Amino acid sequence: NRQLIHHSSISIFLYSYNIFSLIKYMFSIILISRMKIERAEKILQLQLDWVKTADAKVPALFAINISMLGVLSALAKAATSWSLVSGIFVVICASLLIYSIGNMAFTMFPSLLGPNTSNLYFGGIAKQSNEDFHEKIKQLSDDEYLDDLINQAYRNAEIAKSKYGYIKKSSVYLLLSFPIWLLSIYLIYT
Repeated sequence: NRQLIHHSSISIFLYSYNIFSLIKYMFSIILISRMKIERAEKILQLQLDWVKTADAKVPALFAINISMLGVLSALAKAATSWSLVSGIFVVICASLLIYSIGNMAFTMFPSLLGPNTSNLYFGGIAKQSNEDFHEKIKQLSDDEYLDDLINQAYRNAEIAKSKYGYIKKSSVYLLLSFPIWLLSIYLIYT
């Protein structure tokens, strides 16, 4: 009888241990899934911050470009005599400034092509009815949400890369135009 009780106690202990191990395993899976989602959300937020930072550079660059172009235009219009050299420098400078402004326009208006089925991208959400979106969100699994986050992070990284490429080109054109702008002003006055 004692041996039966001992075996029963061991069986109960092993059974309890297995249930505890199963619960622990399930909890670790949920925790790992949640950690992956949090990491993907942070990565997406970093990409969105890069996009915002690129956008924040545009107003200052635009103001400098427009100011330089305005001064050049006003001085060129007021000039009483022109030489071929001053005309060439004014045209080169104006072209560089216009190229710079053009690149800023591409920065401000990026391609908004995104996945049509995304539940994070405003374009994908807006293509659905309110009821369809509501139901999709209710039924969205953690794995589907994680995939959507990863896709959005990647797409926003592409957008940030494109914006920074245009900002870089705009800045280069602006920097190239500056000495030519100074020389143009000097040539217009002399």
